[in-house]
Amino acid sequence: MVSETRATQPSGRNVLEDLDSRIPTNFYWYLAVLACVGGFLFGYDTANIGSALGFIPYHLSSFWTGYLVAGASLGAAAGALIAGPLTDLFGRKTLLITDAAIYAIGALLSAFTVNAFMLLSSRTLIGLAIGADSAIATAYIAEFAPRSRRGQLSIIQQWMITVGILVSYLVAVVVLVALPHSAGNLDWRLILGVGAIPAILAVALRSRMPESPRWLMLHDRYADTRKAFGQLGMETTEEEIRTAAEQLRGTVEERRRKTQWTRGVIRALIVVCVFFIFQQITGINVPLYYGPHLLGPYFSGAHASLVDTTVAGVEVTLIMTAVNVAATYLGFRWIDIGCERRQGLAQVLD
Repeated sequence: MVSETRATQPSGRNVLEDLDSRIPTNFYWYLAVLACVGGFLFGYDTANIGSALGFIPYHLSSFWTGYLVAGASLGAAAGALIAGPLTDLFGRKTLLITDAAIYAIGALLSAFTVNAFMLLSSRTLIGLAIGADSAIATAYIAEFAPRSRRGQLSIIQQWMITVGILVSYLVAVVVLVALPHSAGNLDWRLILGVGAIPAILAVALRSRMPESPRWLMLHDRYADTRKAFGQLGMETTEEEIRTAAEQLRGTVEERRRKTQWTRGVIRALIVVCVFFIFQQITGINVPLYYGPHLLGPYFSGAHASLVDTTVAGVEVTLIMTAVNVAATYLGFRWIDIGCERRQGLAQVLD
């Protein structure tokens, strides 16, 4: 009986292969969405300022107004850069929890701000959190996701950003329509502070998610690795995990010794960078961030109040963000299917 049980378990050299070849369950999708809450918060916080901008009572110069809008994005750039070394040192799960907590603090500080400096600082703090979270989430998902659905699960991050943008405008419409006479005091604080709610939920839920089994292996935490595999639906032994960990270390060291800058990698990097450049050249960020401020006057009456003008601008911007959500959904829904078909065609041609 013991030998039969052993035979049904993956051998040490196949533990990671078994993980890569599994059929993703609902729990896998749950983990991917939970990891990508930072993407949702990224979208929410980069867009919500556009709805609140006209009601913030502080007198800011053009430069600081621009920083107020772009501060989260600038902080995100810095957060993404420092995320790599920190997550390798402390783990994916720990940093994901920390990032959500920092975002919640930043959102609450922006809602209860007492001066312009505090508001600008909280926006920067939020940016650091969402930038780091976005980078870590992709790595975390790639390290547990089955190979056949790795693209779908990873691109949820981008889709959640578009969902966050859409939700920020929905929240703005509800708040401004429900409390039109509090726009200069309570409303803009609510619009900025509501993001703390999903962040606090993320802290609670992420504390129960498994750590990346690959990260645990590389840090010799074999008992914890076994628990992580168990949460992912795999039964393993510590001996099998030790064997797999040695192979994983060998693979990592080999990749460090070898140059990764092959012609194919360089070509793919150039193509991706060109697409990113053209995405930004279109100026898509301008209507996403300033949509309510710029479009409102064109879709409201000549004598409309600032609240009515802002609501009109938000409603128009909602149409664009809804299209953005739908288009991104199609991308993550079909990315792996497209790759499979291309690989199948390549095999046929060979």
